[in-house]
Amino acid sequence: MSFNSVIITIAVIFVFAAFIPAAFAIDPPANQTITVDVEVLSSAQIIVVPSSLAWTGLTTGTAGGMKNLTVKNTGSVNVSQLYFFADTLDMELSRPYSSDNASSYSAGGVVVVKNESDGEFYYFAGRIEWNWTEDIPNKDLTSLNNPVGWGFFVNASSDYIWAVGNGTNATTNGPGVCNTTGAQLAIETDIDLGTVATRTPVTTSITRDSGDTNYSFFSVSNSNSPLFRHCVAVNSTCGSVYIYKYDKRTLPNFGSCANSRYLNAGNIVPSAMERLQVDVWVPRGLPAGNMTQTTLTFVASL
Repeated sequence: MSFNSVIITIAVIFVFAAFIPAAFAIDPPANQTITVDVEVLSSAQIIVVPSSLAWTGLTTGTAGGMKNLTVKNTGSVNVSQLYFFADTLDMELSRPYSSDNASSYSAGGVVVVKNESDGEFYYFAGRIEWNWTEDIPNKDLTSLNNPVGWGFFVNASSDYIWAVGNGTNATTNGPGVCNTTGAQLAIETDIDLGTVATRTPVTTSITRDSGDTNYSFFSVSNSNSPLFRHCVAVNSTCGSVYIYKYDKRTLPNFGSCANSRYLNAGNIVPSAMERLQVDVWVPRGLPAGNMTQTTLTFVASL
């Protein structure tokens, strides 16, 4: 083909296009659509707000006042199990009763929590009550086999006597082993008035659920008890008790207590929240000053 023929061919095409009738012209559409696909990876994450709580200027024998705490699922998958614990066991390592310094006591021991899923009662975040180490006049511990430890459980305004027995593991009133089968826990249901009638702790509806190297784990189901629905971990030395509800750790095995619960009743879906009400119950007889700061650790799992 010659160069001239190429030019002619192109000219014919342009001339033909110019004479296309208007009825056959194609205009672009007024609207167009596209598709968009987004994939979100699985991630587990929570955020707790506010990041700190504080109560100041409190009087012993009173509650500090309720504050709100919110746990939000900021991840992309459901949170099916949410629990928390205070670091009381790490901060209050020895019996503080002989001290006149408030820092001998962990603030975790006075924190109580009520959640929206089971919001009728406040429960202790993690309170330690220590052996009294001396006799308590008018006490009656006949409900226990080999009682080896006793003391007072104190909430905001009232005292109740408790006691532990080591069953057949040691001699009466001697050093005991309270983490094995046969260990017992008893709690008085009446406010302490110093009388025998109010210093007779009972084992009624208090069940030893299990034990490990360090503790026996008891559930309190006596509706008349000041620790109704709580869990109580009795130290193997019989020298202290740890009171809790929402601590589901497995080392130690706090979750083996039949009364232990998760904070949530059902799945917390992404962007949903679990609402908590937090207070502090300051017992009578606590020294003036600042208690040792506590950390609340929240643990979420799928």
